[in-house]
Amino acid sequence: MADSNVNGVNGVNGTATTNGTNGVGGVNGHSESSVPSVAQFVELTYDFVIVGGGTAGLAIAARLTEDPSVTVGVIEAGKNRLGDLFVDTPAMFLQMLGNPEYDWMMFTTPQVWYSP
Repeated sequence: MADSNVNGVNGVNGTATTNGTNGVGGVNGHSESSVPSVAQFVELTYDFVIVGGGTAGLAIAARLTEDPSVTVGVIEAGKNRLGDLFVDTPAMFLQMLGNPEYDWMMFTTPQVWYSP
């Protein structure tokens, strides 16, 4: 897990946090992460590790961290995007489509039975 593109996160790609986040991309409402690097993330022990920082994963992490005695790590693929204007501004999402810095660039095979 030393790859810098696969980081521990809780809320936003590339950051790691533990208790008290309740779904925020930092600790107790702050934008900073309590564990800013992969090396620090893997050195810690967690009660729960959630794979995937999407809506469901972060909802589960938020509920689990309501108990201050529980530690939760959330991991997500991708670079650290805290403070990135494209990510933080909903109207900018079109700027990310087709941009390999943000888009996985995965396409499906055209479907034979598809009829527009």
